[in-house]
Parts: sequence; C-alpha cells; structure tokens
Amino acid sequence: MNYLMIAGIVCAVVIGYFLRHILGGALGLYRVVPVNEAHIRILQNSKNIFSARDGRSAYWVVPFITKLHKLPLCNLAIPVNDIKLNDKNMAKFVCDIMCFINIHDINLAVERLILTDTSAELGFDFMKLSEDLRAIMESVGRTVTTKQTILDIYMNRQMLDQAITKEVEQVFPKWGIELVDLELKDIKDAHESTIIADIERKIAAEIRRDAEIRVATTTKEAELAKAEAEEIYRKRQIEKDQQIGMAEQFKNQEIASKEKEANAIRIEAIRRLDVGHAEIEKQKMEQLAQGQKLKYTLEAEGQANQIMSVGKADADIIRIKKEADAAGTLKLAEALKEFNDVAINVKILDIQKEIMIAKFNALAQAIQQADVKWIMSGANAQKFFGLNLDAEGGANLQQFIQESGLDLEKLTALMGSIKKDKKQV
Repeated sequence: MNYLMIAGIVCAVVIGYFLRHILGGALGLYRVVPVNEAHIRILQNSKNIFSARDGRSAYWVVPFITKLHKLPLCNLAIPVNDIKLNDKNMAKFVCDIMCFINIHDINLAVERLILTDTSAELGFDFMKLSEDLRAIMESVGRTVTTKQTILDIYMNRQMLDQAITKEVEQVFPKWGIELVDLELKDIKDAHESTIIADIERKIAAEIRRDAEIRVATTTKEAELAKAEAEEIYRKRQIEKDQQIGMAEQFKNQEIASKEKEANAIRIEAIRRLDVGHAEIEKQKMEQLAQGQKLKYTLEAEGQANQIMSVGKADADIIRIKKEADAAGTLKLAEALKEFNDVAINVKILDIQKEIMIAKFNALAQAIQQADVKWIMSGANAQKFFGLNLDAEGGANLQQFIQESGLDLEKLTALMGSIKKDKKQV
C-alpha cells in the first residue's frame, strides 16, 4: 500500500511538472531565453536578468504584474554618419564611421541605455543610441584629428581608426558596452568645401604622373632588358658560332691529319704491295726461268740421250749389217781377186754409198726427232756422226751427193718404207 502511494505521488509530480511547462509554454507564461539575448524581468520591486551568460535561460511570467525588457547580446553595427571634424589647420571635413559594439555589462547597460518594451524589435532605442554615439565620436574625433593634417588622415585612415578606437575604448565601458571594431567608411568635403576633392585631384594627378613615369620607366627598362637580352643573345650566338667554327676547324684538321696518316699508310701499303707483287713476279719469273731452264735442260738431255740412243742403236744395226756385209765383202773380194782395178773401185764406191746412206738416214731420224736447227758456218765446227758441221763439211757433203748421184727424196721414201717394214715385222 505504501509503495503504491509513493508511486502515485511520483507520477503525479512528474505529470504535474510536464503539464506545468507544457501549459506555461502554450500560454506564454513559461519562456526560454535565446543564447544571443538577455531578458530583464521586473516583478513587483525586484529586477531579474536571464541570459545564457549567467546560466539562467528560462523564467515564468505572471500576467499583468510583470514588466519585460530585451537586450541583444550579439554584435551590433551602429552607423554614425556625417561627423563634422577639423584637422590641425582647421580644415573642415566630414566622415562616416561604422561602430560594431557588444553589450558587455548587462546590469550597467540596463541602467544607462534607454530601454523599450518587448514589443520593439530591439530592447532599446536604436536611434537614440546612434545619436549618443555620434556625440561621443565627434568629441573623440575632434580630439584626434586636430593633431593631424587632412592629407595625413586621407592618406592613412588606419591611423585615425586606431586613434578613435583608443579614445572610445575608455568611454564605452561606462555605458555597459564595448567596442568590437570601428571602420572609417568615408572622408568627404564639408558643405562649401573642396579640400578633399582637391586632394583627390592632386592624388589622381600624382597617380597619373607616377603611372606615366612608371610606364615610361617600365617601357625603358623593358627596352633595355630587351636590348641587353638581344646583346647577350647575339654575343652567345657569336660565341656559339666561334665555338662551332673552332670545333669544325679542329675537326677538319683532325680529319686532314687522319687522312694524311691514312694516305701515308695506304701509300706505304700500296708500295709494299707493289714491291711484294714485283718480288712475287720476280720470284715467279725466276721460278719460271728456273723451270724453263730445267725443262729445257731435261728436254735437251732427254733429246740428246734419245738421239744418242737412237744413233747408237742405228749404228749398232749398221755395224752389224756392215760386219755382215764386210764378211760377205771379204768373200766377194776373194771372188773378185780376178777383177781389175776399175771394177774394184766401183765396188768400193758402192760400199761407201751404202755407208753414207746409212749415216744420213740415222742423221735424218735424229734431226727429225730432236728438232735441232743449226747454221753451218765458220771453221773447226764439231762433228756430227763423223761429219764436220762447218762450211767445208757442207761443201764436201754437197759434192758427194752430186758425184754419187744420190737422190735425197728417194732416200727419204726408202727410209719411210724401211720404217713401215720394221713396224710390220
């Protein structure tokens, strides 16, 4: 029983809590403060601030007896235009400034700023704050600008920004706000003043002059750079051509030197080749001469041996025949003892005729086989088969042929028939 009561009480509390917030939210009695806002609730004689900075972001509103105000906690851009200032030479000009502020001290801002009700977009009078900041900026700005010339301010706006920011940072905390940033938007002439316009024309003229000078200088530098580059290029090209020419000349010299050496080597080789060919031809001729000499010697020796063999054989044949004839002749002489001297001489001539025919037959065969030619002239010539081979021997031979009535043609025909008979035998 006790547990059920406890559970019922807990459920009732939870349900009551949720119904309270649900009904409060639905009816606008329970409110949650956004993180970029601060709500000031005034109830009876108390003031309560609710914001995420303080860790209190929700509260209840009692109808009819609660007063609410809102303050934005985000950065606010407050334009402050047409601030009239003077430089140290009392030259008048006007500037436009944009202030970026943030509510730093909520309690102090609630007291110092002119608050509005929650029906307004902002929780304070924005225009009134702008006018208040204008007064502050004019005071601070005059203090700063009277220390500078308008030309310095125009040329160096950042310096004016820094000076105004430094002065404002000491004033804004007293309002419960802090300066986040300050931008000097524009500097322009005051009414019936042309100082800024004159400065702009002067600066524009200087800019045009500097631009023209810069263009001329740049053009000149470009032309000089181009000329220098062209000069460097031409010098390098000349050096390159010189190097190429020197290299080409050196190459030609090397080629000529190598060709000279090659020609010398080739000429020497040709000379040695010609000498070798000449030596070879010489040796060849010598070998041919030796061979011809040996050939002729061997041929001559062979022919001579052949002639000697043939002559010896023929001589042996003739000797044998003659010995036989001699034997017959002896018998014939005995038979002819009764012949007279004339008959004997005739017989002797017949015998000598046969002997001469046999000698010349052997001589003809030897000459035909040996192909020997000679000129019979002079005296004391060598003998050939017992005949002197000189003019006198030839004359004797011619006289013998004429006196003996020997016919050489018939003798040649007879020898041919004898050879045939020998071959048949």
